[in-house]
Amino acid sequence: MNKLAVLFMVGSLVVSGATMGLNTVKAEDKKPAETKIIDKDKDLKETDKDFFAYPGNTDFRELDKNFFATPDKILPKTGGDKLLSQILKKDKKLTKAEKKTVKDKYKKIVKARKEIEATANKIEKITNKITDNWAIEGELNKINGENQSIWDKLYEKATDKDLEIKDMVKFIQSSTALTDDEKATLIKQQEELDKLGEEYKKQYEKVEEATKDLKAKLDGLYKDIENLMDEMKPLANKLGKKFKENFGFADMLAY
Repeated sequence: MNKLAVLFMVGSLVVSGATMGLNTVKAEDKKPAETKIIDKDKDLKETDKDFFAYPGNTDFRELDKNFFATPDKILPKTGGDKLLSQILKKDKKLTKAEKKTVKDKYKKIVKARKEIEATANKIEKITNKITDNWAIEGELNKINGENQSIWDKLYEKATDKDLEIKDMVKFIQSSTALTDDEKATLIKQQEELDKLGEEYKKQYEKVEEATKDLKAKLDGLYKDIENLMDEMKPLANKLGKKFKENFGFADMLAY
């Protein structure tokens, strides 16, 4: 049961080899006490939120907040510009030229982040138009939550050898625990999921084609920020803890 998990990481949409969620578990990872992985009332996106993001619901600012600071969002009450001016005014280690370098590069980072936001918004609008706000996710969630007790029965009674069967229909058919009616029910559900999965893939491919230039721009902007942060590291070390903690240089893991 292959799920097309769509990732929105650093401006790139990627088809993942993740599973379609309901009950698919790799044989080598499955343990007897872990056969049930999703309750029938569980929302697919909520279940998998720690593993992948859905493009229609992704805020890149949330996604990358642990990687580097957002300069124009630092300390809303005082503002990044004001804080930077205060730090530089008190600093006795940097030369006048070095302080100017910090200010100039900071402004470039702020500009790049604004461009990132604008570009990401364009990608989101195009994506939502093509996919109708990923409406297919609702269909997948609905079908995915059906017949949970039968799926549990299938997996609870499955042997390691059974779990090595890659084809889901063949896997269901091989079960000695299910009745013929139960097998027919799961096979029908699987076929519906496979059909929706193909449609999901087609929508994804359309999004990829329609947004490839914007994603390339986004990747370039992230790279620009990465380079700017690298260039600023020596000066950040001189400025010290307060600057590094507030401007994304803590532990020197800026991105």
